[in-house]
Amino acid sequence: MSSMKGGQAVVAALLRESVETVFGIPGVHTLEIYDALYDRPQIRHILARHEGGAAFMADGYARASGRVGVVLAITGPGVTNASTALGQAYADGVPLLLVHSDVDSRYRGLGNLHELKDQRGMLAAITKWGGRAERVGDIPVLIHIALERAQEGWPGPVHVEIPLDILGTQEEVALPEQEARLRPQVAEEELAQAAALLAQSERPLIYAGWGVTAAAANAELLELAERLGAVVLTDPVGKGTLPEDHPLCLGAAFMDREAVEPLLVRADVGLAIGTRLGAMETRNGELALPKPLIHIDPLAENIGRLYPTEVGIVGEIKAALGALLQRLPRRSRPGPREEVARAKAQAYQRLHERAPQIARILGDLRSALGREGILGLDMTLPAYWAARYLEVYEPRTLLNPYYFMALGYGLPAAIGAKLARPDRPVVALCGDGGFLFTCQELATAALYGLDLTIVLFNNDRYGAIYRHQQRRYEGRTVATELANPDFVAFAESFGIRGVRLCSYEDLGVALRETLSRRELALIEVSAHTLPAPW
Repeated sequence: MSSMKGGQAVVAALLRESVETVFGIPGVHTLEIYDALYDRPQIRHILARHEGGAAFMADGYARASGRVGVVLAITGPGVTNASTALGQAYADGVPLLLVHSDVDSRYRGLGNLHELKDQRGMLAAITKWGGRAERVGDIPVLIHIALERAQEGWPGPVHVEIPLDILGTQEEVALPEQEARLRPQVAEEELAQAAALLAQSERPLIYAGWGVTAAAANAELLELAERLGAVVLTDPVGKGTLPEDHPLCLGAAFMDREAVEPLLVRADVGLAIGTRLGAMETRNGELALPKPLIHIDPLAENIGRLYPTEVGIVGEIKAALGALLQRLPRRSRPGPREEVARAKAQAYQRLHERAPQIARILGDLRSALGREGILGLDMTLPAYWAARYLEVYEPRTLLNPYYFMALGYGLPAAIGAKLARPDRPVVALCGDGGFLFTCQELATAALYGLDLTIVLFNNDRYGAIYRHQQRRYEGRTVATELANPDFVAFAESFGIRGVRLCSYEDLGVALRETLSRRELALIEVSAHTLPAPW
């Protein structure tokens, strides 16, 4: 037991849970937490310029590192500012912890500074779990539970609310003991059924998602695919779950129907792992997954939503794959490697024919980043293409806000990724519209001397919406034209090197130069002629 204030209990609990980095902005309702950080330099605090940027940074940090991203925010506007990023993390399955204040509990409902009518109720819609401290001693327990909940099952954001008076109160506090997390057992009967179907299969097909990487089960997936000789598709968030130059991996090229449909039709057993098989992963249920279908997922409610499932296995993915491997022959089968190669060649040939500019841009990005480089996507036309066709070779190297598609994600997520993996090259892929949502976070990148590159595609409009309007309404467009600043001058105002390219053809050289210099740079590329993938 130790005597400490509530703010000190927050920091002590985070240290106890091995949290090394937190993101946030101090405010009058979190002063006790920040004063406690002063005495705990073991925790690195990253000062953002907006709570939304801080939470997006925490998301990028979590995706790149496999750790929980932690955000500190004040009552009211701090929480609402962070809420879009929490919604993004909830949709994509990214573990975040928001530690935030609330008004003095003695005067709740009396029109306090920053007061929200129902702060926890608002957060309930975009988080997995939330707790509220009623005394200082609750704080370490709630933070421990929150970090556990953020990572169990399908990962996601959680929050802990601490009233202002509790943050300033001093009490005797006990930090909880660290115990090994109990792993739920996988049902033996379902495992046996799945193993029997897979052992008898001649042409199995695996559809893998982000859940495999979130469970650190990539090695098990690779071994399973090679033993079965199974074609492997991934959903867009799961790109990199298996190296996309592996001869059995098609990546997210499933979105090219002509190339992939023959492989789907000929498959005799389907195995979905760590993908929720919802509307976004299956083209609204049009993806022709083979039957019988086996589905492995941490949550029972994800199984059988759009596709009839012969065998549903609910449990931890890493444990389930390990148990399946124990039941399957140890020999590896070659599988339809030539067919996979032809399908990939066909998909990429169509990309080159339909959008040669995009093919070149993606090739230049891949070449400059190398196998280990990290790419943070924002909502811009080249990013939509990258989610389908950019080859990804390692897990946690493509940060794709696929389900919520929140504008402004790319830059702060890339900052978080660079803080998590300073040894790797990091690039943010942004459009002019989305960049202006969070462009102030250039100040954060400059403050911490981060070496990352922002590639900014500028077409002076909300390009994706503009193209949708053109297609749907016979060329009529409204409210999509933008009055943009001089982006190069804007970057240079922060002491950041700015480069303006007249053509996407010069991107490869500019990217290799900035990454080799290990500097913070912004490359603006004219994007007026780039096509949409629809």
